[in-house]
Amino acid sequence: MFIRTILAVGLVLALEGCTTVLGTNIATDSVVPPTADIQPLGKVQAAVSSGQFLWARETDKQMYDEAKRAALKQKGGDLLINAKITTTLTSYLALYYKTEVAIDGTAAKSCLKRREQDSR
Repeated sequence: MFIRTILAVGLVLALEGCTTVLGTNIATDSVVPPTADIQPLGKVQAAVSSGQFLWARETDKQMYDEAKRAALKQKGGDLLINAKITTTLTSYLALYYKTEVAIDGTAAKSCLKRREQDSR
């Protein structure tokens, strides 16, 4: 009976998967000229995931860019400020791996300020 209980608990844990989460913060997603006027549009978040059998897919620039585009599309922004990227890797029975990249932050619009010219 004890062995059956241990096997049942092990099976449930194996089917549920094992998850690892990594996160990092980024101040801004691009270099903004000092003459730019940044107008925050609001909080956004988006996630992109990919799965495959036998090994985990490495996160690449394409996954980050896809998540960023999806987040910016929500508010019509052209850059993210105070963003956080979270990468999650989940393994199911060591046969199927799911990789997810989530990004959240503040969408903003960048407009160049016009320099005032001396009237002479």
